[in-house]
This record gives sequence, C-alpha cells and structure tokens, in this order.
Amino acid sequence: MLLSTPLETLAQLAGGLAAALAARPRRTLDHADKTAAAVLVPLLAVDDDLHLLYTRRAASLPHHQGQVAFPGGAIDPGDADPAAAALREAREEIGLDPGRVRVLGVLDDLETVSTRFVITPVVGLVPHPYPWHPSPHEVDAIFTVPVRTLEAPGTARREVWDFGGGRWPVDLYAVDGHVIWGATQRITAHLLELLRALR
Repeated sequence: MLLSTPLETLAQLAGGLAAALAARPRRTLDHADKTAAAVLVPLLAVDDDLHLLYTRRAASLPHHQGQVAFPGGAIDPGDADPAAAALREAREEIGLDPGRVRVLGVLDDLETVSTRFVITPVVGLVPHPYPWHPSPHEVDAIFTVPVRTLEAPGTARREVWDFGGGRWPVDLYAVDGHVIWGATQRITAHLLELLRALR
C-alpha cells in the first residue's frame, strides 16, 4: 500500500509522526573526534501527496560535491541544538524561513565514512508552494520526490560501485535522473519505515 496524503490529513500525519519520533528510543553517536552536523528532512504536501524535499550539492563544495542531500551542515557553537543548526543551514542553503517550519522530531544519528561527520537528521513540515532561493555557492538544484514514488517497485535498488580500487554494494533510490545514496539514502529509508508504521 502506497502512502497518499491528502491535504486535510497532513496535520494528522504530522502529529502521528511527531508522537512516534518522541516515543521511540533514539540512537546517538559520540562525535568527540568527528564533526557534528545536522540536516533538515523536509516533508511537504504537493498536489495532495506527501513529498520529501532534496537538494543537489554544488560542484564547488569541499565535500560530497554534486550529490543529492538534505539541507544541512556542521553544527556551529552558536547553535542551541541540532534543530537550530538544521534550520539555520536550510535558511542559508535554500532560503527557508525557520518560522515556517514545524519541527516534528529527530531521527537516529548516523556517520559518514569518508568525511567523518556525525549527522543528526531533524524532520520538519515545510510549506508548499514556497519561494525557494538556493544559494549558488552551495546548491545546484532543489527538487521534491513523492513518498509514493520512493516506495514504488524499482525505485530502491542495490548496485555494486567501484570505490578506492574495490567494489562495494550501494543502496540507492533512482528517481527522475537523480541518484539518492549514502547518508541521504539511509535517512530516507529510516523515515519511510516510520511512515509505514503509521498506516
């Protein structure tokens, strides 16, 4: 059964997801020797369907150039918590007003292998339509994907890629020419699992 979320039930879904996030034990990771980071995982209703919003990182960035990502970055000393960092980064990267975001909760921490970031994903409900303003230095594109598309047969797949002279299995979502993999794929898969449990 695919998830279809009419606008009139979006608030109910958001409430259920917020309660589920608050009730579950959350995995946290030590980041003493790593860079603490946070991303905003934006949920929005587009044409009566629930979507996730993604960005494509600019080719000029020092890490993960050209990859599909959620808005986010390193947590600064002035950030009160991971949610504040995620909202600040979303404002900087895509022009999203933090006051327009309903923070629903936080997913499990996860670590990137090559760049040694510990990422805290912050799930938030964001408005649509919205006048996005991507930062040209950080974001090449902003796009949304329906949850029903992410869950459709064939969208999620495992491929074998070459890394550093070795061949490794990579889980990914292939959507409209975009390849969602790495930490973004893992965050997406975790959120979809929680959404399925709400049905």
